[in-house]
Amino acid sequence: MVREALVTDLEIVDYLELFNSTVQSSQMLCISQSSCSRRYRSFSQRFGIGFDRIGDRYQATANFDVLAGLRQASQKLRVRQGVPRFCLGWQVGDVALPGLDTIVSVLPMRPMNTWRLLSLLEQRLVDVALMGLLEFERLLANPLQSLRARRMALSPMVMCMPFLSFQLRLLAHASHPLHREAVLDPEMLALYPSPALPLGMAPSLMGALQGHGLASQPCGLSNYEESGWEGFARDGVGLSYGAPYRLKDLGCRYELRPVAFDLGIREYLGFVGHRDVLGDPGFHAILAPMMEIVRPALAHHGVGVHWLS
Repeated sequence: MVREALVTDLEIVDYLELFNSTVQSSQMLCISQSSCSRRYRSFSQRFGIGFDRIGDRYQATANFDVLAGLRQASQKLRVRQGVPRFCLGWQVGDVALPGLDTIVSVLPMRPMNTWRLLSLLEQRLVDVALMGLLEFERLLANPLQSLRARRMALSPMVMCMPFLSFQLRLLAHASHPLHREAVLDPEMLALYPSPALPLGMAPSLMGALQGHGLASQPCGLSNYEESGWEGFARDGVGLSYGAPYRLKDLGCRYELRPVAFDLGIREYLGFVGHRDVLGDPGFHAILAPMMEIVRPALAHHGVGVHWLS
C-alpha cells in the first residue's frame, strides 16, 4: 500500500504508453493490475486527455498540451531528484554496466528503431539514452567526423553529448570459410546471410551495410537481443557486426572472430535527451558517476575505440 501511494497516476500513463501492457506496467510499478487500470482511467478523465487503448496502442487523444505540460514538470522533478528514466540504445551492445541502476532508473527496453527512441525522448517518456548517433548525422550542424565531447542540438527539443566513436567490425564464427580468404569483396559477403533491420529503423547503417552485400536477412527484432544481432553469426554460416569492445565477450560466448574486411562504418556513442534534461544541473550531478561506470566498460578490450575530446 505504501509503495502504491508513491506511484503517481502520470507514471502509470507513461508506463502504459512505453510498454503497452497493464500487466507489465503494474508489475514494474509494483501495483495491482486493477489499480493500474482504474487509476489511468481516472487520470484521463480528470485532465480530459482521452487516454486509453486505441487500436493496438495506449495513447492520449485530446488535450495534448495539458499532458505535455504535466510531463515536463514531472521530468524536471525526476532529474533534479536524481532518478531520471534511462534507456540503453541497442548500438551499445550487451555490455555490463554494474551499478548504473543505482544512479538512474534503467528502463527494461532497448528499441531497435532509433527514431522511435528519439520520439520517446522528445515526448519526455524517456529522460536520457546512451545510444548511437550515426542515424542522426543529417540532424547535426557538422559532420560526424568533427564531433567533440560537448552538447549539441539534434532538434529544437533534443540535444546530444557525444563522447566515443568506434569502427564497426564484421564478425563470423571461428570456423567460417571467409577467415581463409585473403581478399574479400561484397559479392563474396553476399553469399552468406547477415542480419538486417527495416530500412526506416536505421537507414544510414542499413544503406552502408547493403553497399557491402550485407544486411540481407531480416532479424525480426523490435527490441535488442544479442543472440539475434551479434549472435546471428554463431551458426558458422551467417555474418554479423559488433563493436570492438565486445569482441572478447562475443568470442567467448559464440566463438565469433572479426573478419578481415573494413566496413568503413564508424559509429558514435553519446547521451541523448531533451534539452531540459541535458541542460539541467541535476543531470550534470549524475553525469560524472555515470561516466565512471561507462568508460571502463567500453574501454575494456576496446582496441579501436576513440574517446572524443
